[in-house]
Amino acid sequence: MKSLKLIVMFLILFAAGCSSNEKGTASVEKKQDDVKTEETANEQSEDAEEETDPVWPGAFEGSENAFAFPISLAEAEEQQKGIWWEKIEDEDLSEEDLNSSVAVLLKAISNEEDDRRANLIKQFISDSFFPDLPPMSEFQPRGKINLEEVEEQSSIKLNGREMKEKINIAIILDASGSMKAVQNGKTLMDIAKESIQDFTSNLPENAQISLTVYGHKGTGNDEDKELSCNGIEEVYPLGRYEKDQFSSELQNINPSGWTSMGKSLEQVGEKLKQQTDSTNVIYLVSDGKETCDGNPAEAAKALAGSNIEPIINVIGLAVTKEDASELENIAKSGDGRYINAKTQQDLDQEFQESTDTIGQWSDWFEQNSKESSDQLQEDQERLIELNDETVSRLGTFLDTGRKVLIELNQQELLGDEVYSNVFNALEDFYNTMYHEKDSLYQQKFGEIEDTFNSTRKEMEDKFDEGS
Repeated sequence: MKSLKLIVMFLILFAAGCSSNEKGTASVEKKQDDVKTEETANEQSEDAEEETDPVWPGAFEGSENAFAFPISLAEAEEQQKGIWWEKIEDEDLSEEDLNSSVAVLLKAISNEEDDRRANLIKQFISDSFFPDLPPMSEFQPRGKINLEEVEEQSSIKLNGREMKEKINIAIILDASGSMKAVQNGKTLMDIAKESIQDFTSNLPENAQISLTVYGHKGTGNDEDKELSCNGIEEVYPLGRYEKDQFSSELQNINPSGWTSMGKSLEQVGEKLKQQTDSTNVIYLVSDGKETCDGNPAEAAKALAGSNIEPIINVIGLAVTKEDASELENIAKSGDGRYINAKTQQDLDQEFQESTDTIGQWSDWFEQNSKESSDQLQEDQERLIELNDETVSRLGTFLDTGRKVLIELNQQELLGDEVYSNVFNALEDFYNTMYHEKDSLYQQKFGEIEDTFNSTRKEMEDKFDEGS
């Protein structure tokens, strides 16, 4: 290493030149007296002192107190970095810079007692090479993720409404006789069945589903009106989606009777009245207007004002303009949305959009889990980075100090006592910092993992509650 070789050369020259410089001083002064006045000589002497102002100011601060390296990592991080630290780190320390520093050191220790010499060497090493340590002691793992805040920022809404963890989907299907009408080779009932089957099969696992049907009992004749209008049935009670069971109940529905939307809404509302902690979504699928003397608009309005706060979407399947107006009024009264599905493609698209939104919300656990995992990884990476930087920079400082000390000692300019004093101080400082750093690393790493585990458990608990 050029720098260390330079130290050796400088020390040899310094030792060899000490006696000759002393002998030559008198003759130089005599010559100056011959050509200059005493005042001029003094000015030149002062100028000479200015030209050799120390690069290392600490050498002449005059403090008699024993020098001590920082005793804590926090203190070391606050310590002013050495004047040559950046150049050492960049391996760019010039010979001129090192010459100046070592010259000041040698001048400072030449006539000092051992203790004072040891203090000055330690101070020189610190002032010249002390590392710029990263703020590892200040590192604090981020706290547990605020799940409510993540939910608020998720922007997942249905009908412009925020959704809750638990989701209930209540489908009300019109099975009145008009659903026998054919469109593109399929009855409206078959179209509805296919779309509903596809919709429910793609809902997330934590969504609960129910299927209520009206108009499937009796006939469209007047004598069967009461039977048909009162024959509202929840054929698939609210619960987890079971494909075979749901499909069987759906396929067994045959259109035949009257249209009872008002009472159907009331009955579904009654079934959902205990679900106040859920997002309740009602889909009313119909091809026509109320024929059972009910008032579906009033029923929808009452539901909207109840404690279950349902999202009411009314789907008109291939309806006339007049019937569409009534269905739209039902949706409006319930603060819901009306969808005019003229074809099966329209119906499929509406259900697909709802599936996407509900699916996004039901990915809540995965979203928050990813957020928490990302934070875990980022905090761990930052802590590891701080740890590695601290170890590397402390090591560079220790190695540099050792090398300077060893080179000085090899020239027999220190003595065993001074050498041991400085060497042990360097070792003790490094070991103290390393052990504290190691302890902090283990502690902070544990805190990061504890935070992640705590957040994950809270997510699991909330997700389970909503499932």
